[in-house]
Amino acid sequence: MQVQAYAKLNLTLEVLGVRPDGYHALRSVVMPISLADTLEIRPNSTLVSNTGYPDDLCLKAGRILDAERGADIAVEKRIPAGGGLGGGSADAAATLKALNELWELGKTPAELVELAARVGSDVPALVTGVPVIMEGRGEIVRPLDFPVPVFHFSLVHPNVFSSTAEVYNFSVGADRTASQVLEPMLEALKSGDPVRLAAALQNDLQLAAEALHPEIAAARRALTEAGALGVIMTGSGSCVFGVARDAQDAQRLTEAMLGRGYSAWAVESRS
Repeated sequence: MQVQAYAKLNLTLEVLGVRPDGYHALRSVVMPISLADTLEIRPNSTLVSNTGYPDDLCLKAGRILDAERGADIAVEKRIPAGGGLGGGSADAAATLKALNELWELGKTPAELVELAARVGSDVPALVTGVPVIMEGRGEIVRPLDFPVPVFHFSLVHPNVFSSTAEVYNFSVGADRTASQVLEPMLEALKSGDPVRLAAALQNDLQLAAEALHPEIAAARRALTEAGALGVIMTGSGSCVFGVARDAQDAQRLTEAMLGRGYSAWAVESRS
């Protein structure tokens, strides 16, 4: 079977402190987008993958789902690594859902979310396939309880790899209530207004990532100068995205960034 593994944007990302287990406590509005890897999954006697990663999340997901079964997982990568887009996590989430079907295990969506939390922090949000509020260290996800209109973005890779661990170690958390960041974003999503969405963007990791990698700040400034309504980094970087007025505007912004030598994509939200 062939499945798509969709990348994500963090429309908001709040770092609320360090938990007793050493992980950072987070709150984030996570939005799946149209940029995707393609996975080809076939029956096999053993569980194998073509990624070559020593910490292959697809293999980890398969073993957590059922350690006795096999499959051949071939991943065609389009989501850049180290970009804050959840590429490896998206592949793992797609693997969980596909193998649940291939192996006829009958796991419910809630059960898949629980298993996904054992694979990696971003996997529970991505296994749902819908916009969610993510909390804890990523294991708590709540799908939004309202329909989300389609939004358009220009996504830009600054051609630098951002280490999640380094960015978190360099970051400083913020002390705030949900009403200061979460609620304005939810109201913006309900409205369907890209101007309101742009005004509600927030990422507590951005300053740390830009201090470590000035290329991220340069890409953000370039996208702002191109006319994006609002620009912010996703995840722990390095990708930044700009809110566009519509699909045509997203394409215009993307072409401007391609002209500056960046890797860039015009994408839309998925809900």
